[in-house]
Amino acid sequence: MELSWLFISLACLVTGFSKFSIGGLGLVILPLMMLAFPGPEALGVILPFYLLTDLIAVMTYRKNINWKVLAKLLPFGAIGIAAGTYVLGTVDPSTFMTILGILIFALLGLSLWLDYHPLPIFTHPWAASFAGSLCGFVGVIANGAGPLMGLFLLEQKMEKSAYVATRVWAFLSLNLMKLAGLLSLGLINTETLKASAVGIPALFLGMWIGYKVFARISPEQLKVIVRSMISLSAAHLLFFKSN
Repeated sequence: MELSWLFISLACLVTGFSKFSIGGLGLVILPLMMLAFPGPEALGVILPFYLLTDLIAVMTYRKNINWKVLAKLLPFGAIGIAAGTYVLGTVDPSTFMTILGILIFALLGLSLWLDYHPLPIFTHPWAASFAGSLCGFVGVIANGAGPLMGLFLLEQKMEKSAYVATRVWAFLSLNLMKLAGLLSLGLINTETLKASAVGIPALFLGMWIGYKVFARISPEQLKVIVRSMISLSAAHLLFFKSN
């Protein structure tokens, strides 16, 4: 129980830090939570405190939302979430961990590739359908839609306040859709809600740390730290599966 409490709190700490600082740590949060809840149940523990941080964020950013972009993005996000929910309902936990480990490595590889080979796909007229569907699917399966969402919204050439506001409202909307899917699969229940409650103090501590230390870390340092954590997380999932 003590170790489970530790891993849940650590995942919540990283979540709070990510939401109020650099973002993009979703690929680390899920493997951390899976140390306490192996398998898809970890998603059910994570989602309530994602929704809590989303609600705080949308209360902070209530203006300059680009509703036109959201209107194009969210319907396809719903399709991706439906596909991801179907996959979750049809795979066993060990297969899920293998899929997750491979998917995390693939997303990490994409991130590295885009550093040196920017893709014009996010400026294409159909970019919203591609980005929305992929963000929905990856958000359900790997809790890793943040980098993809960021790439898409950056290419919409919005000013800074509109970018931030549109991003937080997009994630609140997608996470509410995920809530319906996880409830339908029974992945959110009394046990997972109790586990979520355990991590709330660490969540708020992470928010405070993220707000305070964000300005002290260079973008280059952040990339190295985040990608190292992601690689270790994915390697753990694949290694754990083989035993």
